Amino acid sequence: MTENLYGKIFVDTPTEYDYFFECVRNFVNGHKQAVSFIISDWCYMSIRRNKEYIPESPDFLYWKFIIDIENKNVPENVYINNIRQFIYFLKKNNSVVCACDFEERLI
Repeated sequence: MTENLYGKIFVDTPTEYDYFFECVRNFVNGHKQAVSFIISDWCYMSIRRNKEYIPESPDFLYWKFIIDIENKNVPENVYINNIRQFIYFLKKNNSVVCACDFEERLI
């Protein structure tokens, strides 16, 4: 069992923030809270612009968006499976790297 289910997802995309945010919100079937926060049935998510963004950087630390994601009290296997599906969705049109304590379970 994983103790820390917090994850950080780095995304490089040509998409603008508002459109990207809405695509993510729709995919997770979430509700917008405040400017950059989404609540879904299975997670809490914050999407922000990376202040250190460098266009076309090969280093994911400088990619366009950072998504912070946390479990919303669902079983661990459900949460991890949903993140796996979410990452697969993101990778269709973007470069994506997920940094978390359970990375090996996302493959």
